[in-house]
Amino acid sequence: MRIPITRAVRLGSSIVGNLEIICILCSMFRAFLLIIAVLLTYAKDWTHYTRQNEVRDVVLADNGTLWAAFAWGLQERFANKTENSYMPGSNNLEVADFVQVFALPSGDIIAASRNGSLVRKNKNSKNFETISNSFAEKKRELFQGLGKRANNILILPFKGALAFFDYEKKYSIITLSQIGTNSLESFSIKKIVLENDSLWIELGEAIWKRKIDWNKISEDRLLADPNSWKKTDKMPEEKPKPSYVPAQSHFPLESVMVISVLPGIGALAWGNEDYNYFSRMQNDKWGEVFLANADKFGQDHKSWPAKSLAMQSNGSFAVGFWGAGLVTFDANFPVAGSTGWFHSTTSNNTCPTAYKDGDTGGWTIVYGVSATPDVSGFLFSFFSSDNYGIGFVDNNLKSKCFKPSKASSPAASSIISRKNENGEWEIYVAWKSSIDSKEGGVDLYKTIPSKNSADFSPIWQNAWTLPFGSPIEFAFDSNGILWAISSSKIFYLFQNEWKEPSYIRGFDGGVISTLKTDAQNGLWIATLGDGAYMLSKINNSPDSLTARHFKTRDGLLNEMIYDIAIDTIKGKVYFAHNLGLSVYSTAIVRSASNYMQSDAPKPIAYPNPFRPKMHSAVTIDYISEKSVVYIFDSSGRRVRFFNPDELRGGAVAWDGKNEDGKLVAPGLYHYMVKDGKKTAKGKIMVER
Repeated sequence: MRIPITRAVRLGSSIVGNLEIICILCSMFRAFLLIIAVLLTYAKDWTHYTRQNEVRDVVLADNGTLWAAFAWGLQERFANKTENSYMPGSNNLEVADFVQVFALPSGDIIAASRNGSLVRKNKNSKNFETISNSFAEKKRELFQGLGKRANNILILPFKGALAFFDYEKKYSIITLSQIGTNSLESFSIKKIVLENDSLWIELGEAIWKRKIDWNKISEDRLLADPNSWKKTDKMPEEKPKPSYVPAQSHFPLESVMVISVLPGIGALAWGNEDYNYFSRMQNDKWGEVFLANADKFGQDHKSWPAKSLAMQSNGSFAVGFWGAGLVTFDANFPVAGSTGWFHSTTSNNTCPTAYKDGDTGGWTIVYGVSATPDVSGFLFSFFSSDNYGIGFVDNNLKSKCFKPSKASSPAASSIISRKNENGEWEIYVAWKSSIDSKEGGVDLYKTIPSKNSADFSPIWQNAWTLPFGSPIEFAFDSNGILWAISSSKIFYLFQNEWKEPSYIRGFDGGVISTLKTDAQNGLWIATLGDGAYMLSKINNSPDSLTARHFKTRDGLLNEMIYDIAIDTIKGKVYFAHNLGLSVYSTAIVRSASNYMQSDAPKPIAYPNPFRPKMHSAVTIDYISEKSVVYIFDSSGRRVRFFNPDELRGGAVAWDGKNEDGKLVAPGLYHYMVKDGKKTAKGKIMVER
């Protein structure tokens, strides 16, 4: 299922006019600008791809509309079979992982997430309102589909508790930890039945009943008294819930563990529970799945996950396995074909060699894979019983491996390379103290570039034992600084010393899972359970960073993020999680080096007209990184100037204020973008 968060408006109009109807043309021009503003300003920020179609709860509203709860959000199906889907990042929805939906007499609906967050949608509104997060703060899990509504009271069954919530007054009346003689910590709620003023609760083999005046429940001081609940041996039958068959999903993977992109072209997702399938995407279309480990040698990547996937600019890729060695694939779409298998059993235990520990003969562990700096093949690292090894597979599928005598450990993990100022390859290899250790460091090698693996001859240069733990991923930023992460730390290499930033404002920590860099020198960090962060340098210093936090409330489907990939041409950030992919579209990650060229998009301003009371800023987009931007009023007087340092990703935002910090008067304004001899001009209509 691919669900865009907002829909753009297609334009299909032509303007025919003559000199006698200039006023009409002016009005049409303003209308055209307004439509362009809709098209660009409300272009989707978030797009989600998911195959998760388990219906967790269904309710039939009085108007005949069906509402269904999913892990990814909510779906509204009208009597005429048309549907609306709601996901985080749209309609003010800040929650996902829904397990319950309630239909209200007013025609509104309330949905409850697994952690107990409650959202309400008015029947006359497109947007949701979060009416309570108080249960979420207690970190209890709400049972799926068991809750009930009585008048304006929601009965919410949690693990270890039963809550009564007044949704009109937006407060919790009481939360019980015991029903009768049964503790809710020891006995889980199995079923709830409601008939008028009678409530039945099934706890294991016990059934408890109580009468409640729902209009006066806040005055019921004996509700928490165990003696006020009466044990019974039966309860009424529940009415069956409506049936709901979700539409067929077109996204092929149930979960995505690793994601890689070809900027401007497409993406490659590696996933499902056992890391056993790939799917390729081109032109926003995902192809059918194909096997990741077609050679059928046993692998256990699920227990030992790693970002052991690398793709070249031509679309070919290589993947390393915990047990099955290295497999290379071609660039075909939709199904890539396996072109080579590099394993101890196919190389006479030479390239790569097996990791021999007990009776694991043939078990070949390739934990790190990287494309070479000049797209001549793939570098990989592998475990060994003595010293870890480094291998090179060239584009002719010839391989050569080394087991350096100075390798710091038998266990190598991530690997990354670049071409230095002398034209040499620098190869950084992360190592662990032992196969299951989190401690370790980094080794550095250099070699003369070669397109032929036979000439591959890396020479050891340096070794660092790190206090931060063994790196699980590397990334170079646009200034050439090498960054790395362990499961708990962020650090970088500066003047031959690995350092941890002295200051990171707004970073709450967590179990770190991945690291990526964008074209604007930003760092992207993912965590297992606390969403993701974009880290920006303060005064361009790697020692001081500021963080922007991305969670479900910001548009993520899930905060358990396994991997990130960044398309620096289209300006998209891909987040991989167990529901699929969340894709965030933003100019702040783009490379603007090719803007204002003959084949580049033309600079444009949006929203246009710009209304300061409705819009935070007007964006002038698709301008080169070295541009300066002038804004003039209708008389030609300059009201604002932006230098290149104020641009990000080929765009600049004007808040409608002049250089004195005051809002400009309504009217027509002109912008001029200059990059050397290149100039672009346009108009902005400011309205109140």
